[in-house]
Amino acid sequence: MFNERKSIESFNAYQYIRCYLVDLSLQELIELAKHYGIEVVKASSLNKKLEVNPTRG
Repeated sequence: MFNERKSIESFNAYQYIRCYLVDLSLQELIELAKHYGIEVVKASSLNKKLEVNPTRG
């Protein structure tokens, strides 16, 4: 019974955090990421990193 309750509490916490993050603007998400030490790259830099390497086919 305790494990089931803990599982439901974890799920409820996940749902709350998920709703909170979805409501944030992109700029707010970037600031939040920076606050926690997550490196944020510009979209143009990200696109270059995701390009297919022509030597690998």
